[in-house]
Amino acid sequence: MVRYRIRYQKVGAIRFTSHRDLLRTFRRSLAAADVPVCYSRGFNPHPRFSFGPSLRTGWEGLDEYMDVQLEQPIGELDVRLNRRLPDGLEVVASAAVGDSVPKLSTDIRAARYRVTVDRSNLQEGINPSWDHFGRRAIAANAAGPCPVLEEELRSRFDPGPAGDNGGDRAPFLLDIHITEKDGDLRIEYLSTMEQGKSLFPEMLYEYIGDSSGMEIPVKVVRTALLVERGGVHYSPISKGVVQNLL
Repeated sequence: MVRYRIRYQKVGAIRFTSHRDLLRTFRRSLAAADVPVCYSRGFNPHPRFSFGPSLRTGWEGLDEYMDVQLEQPIGELDVRLNRRLPDGLEVVASAAVGDSVPKLSTDIRAARYRVTVDRSNLQEGINPSWDHFGRRAIAANAAGPCPVLEEELRSRFDPGPAGDNGGDRAPFLLDIHITEKDGDLRIEYLSTMEQGKSLFPEMLYEYIGDSSGMEIPVKVVRTALLVERGGVHYSPISKGVVQNLL
């Protein structure tokens, strides 16, 4: 058996497909592409694959991952799968993974997001709140890894003392950039991720202190998922990661 790591994108109309439907789609596509997938034993065998943190329905993902156990090495896995996947789902890369490499669900430690806010749809009077947030974020970012924002977010989303909820830590910002393009406000930020939990956009709205923020029309794209080795973030499919050399 050999484990393969697949990097794929989920864009366009298929972003409204749920994670459960995504599992079914990949299962059928792997079968249609005649990929020699390993199956679990028992009365109702299932393909042995696992995914990284699920993507919220309606969001796009440019850097999503899944691992699949194959009975034997296979060539042109990307090409074979892309012939069977529906529009909007595309395999970007694949690589064999060493046995000692941790599972995606526990190994991914950070996620990068791009949130686009259409200013033409913002309610009158909310712009100053966004502008104030933008100025604070830019000023904090200039000082390094957003120490001010990180500390405030940690206190606001404090998970409590270790042990109260299994020792999980609240997600916090590692960096953030606020820009404006064609009249729209763009927020790009990197959040820590623990057990699939990261800092979601609505947490930023709450942080701004504007209760109407939850109703702001936004487009969310998860642009990267990252693992951590020695305090440095890497792509889950980079050579050093899949061969466990970092």
